Amino acid sequence: MLKSRSRRRRKPGAAQPARLEGSRTIANLRRAFAGEAAFVFRYLYCAALADYEGFDEHSILFKEIAEGGTTSVHGCFDLFALVRDEESGLSVGSTPKNLERLLQEESDLSGRAYPEMAGVARQEGFSDIASWFDTLEKLKRSHARKLKRLARG
Repeated sequence: MLKSRSRRRRKPGAAQPARLEGSRTIANLRRAFAGEAAFVFRYLYCAALADYEGFDEHSILFKEIAEGGTTSVHGCFDLFALVRDEESGLSVGSTPKNLERLLQEESDLSGRAYPEMAGVARQEGFSDIASWFDTLEKLKRSHARKLKRLARG
């Protein structure tokens, strides 16, 4: 006979999905996530540059800080599991749901966002940046193909 799980009681002030959806707190959490993720990659870029320039001590510290920053990013992502993403309508969850969400996001970037960004850059006379957006679009399209293959099994 299986024992039923005891229901855990929520702590006062614990995040409740219904209250969190559309709140300023979730908007701030998204801002924190974007900022922390950007910092992680900024530190990784600076570490690679420091390596290239021969500043080993700087590179080590930059990498250490970037690695610690991933904890902050993961913490934000753990909280995102409580709500649906505004754009995709999906939430972070099980691996199959994550695959669905990632495929949707990659497809959107390759099919709409990056081509639009490239078009704007061309209109404004920034052909080199437009070319970079074209490169990102091709990369995202490649990611989407790989994710589709994985989804089909």
